[in-house]
Amino acid sequence: MRRKTFWIRSVWIGLALLFISEVVVIGNASAQSTEPLQSQELTLSLGGISGQTRSLRGSAAGTAQIAADRTLGINYGHHLVGTRIAAVYGEIEFVAIPNRGVTSATALVAQNYASLYVTPGVRLELLPRSRLSPWAAIGGGYALYQESAQLSNGENTTNKFLNREAFAYGGGVDYRLFRLIGLRGEVRDFLSGNPSLNVVPTSSTQHNVVASGGILLRF
Repeated sequence: MRRKTFWIRSVWIGLALLFISEVVVIGNASAQSTEPLQSQELTLSLGGISGQTRSLRGSAAGTAQIAADRTLGINYGHHLVGTRIAAVYGEIEFVAIPNRGVTSATALVAQNYASLYVTPGVRLELLPRSRLSPWAAIGGGYALYQESAQLSNGENTTNKFLNREAFAYGGGVDYRLFRLIGLRGEVRDFLSGNPSLNVVPTSSTQHNVVASGGILLRF
């Protein structure tokens, strides 16, 4: 848990330092640009989610370890309203996590599971015409979990799919390379009901913190 907290904190500190340095270099000139904003954005990203430990209740009391995994993301954004200082976008975030392994010394658990999050929301972006633009986003939607076909002891299971509600929030920075192409770095937490692990965790929700980066296309 300390390693996870340190890793997330380091990402945010790095993004803050990058933003401060960019503001010092470009000053107010880029913020005063009259170039119109493109109305639509598409971001393709790759990232990762760190491992975590879940406490279990009942006869299987103990813990289950959920492994780290890579993530694949797509974000579509549409400019709603804005000024030179800030802009508001409507967005839809898609994040897939293909294979998170699960182990436990005290219980029969799913061998692994896959995740899909679809969360419409809104994004507030500062200095949208600047080369470097920080933003924060919030939304909510749908989480789909697919459990492995077998449990940790090799026993088959038929309870493979589980639908949950999801609440998403996070922030990041967009860096403009060219007028229509840029880069994005971000951290988002998808808070949802528990995935199907074949056990009952002590908490009814699970945080799924994803850090990613990718290419941003404007059109």
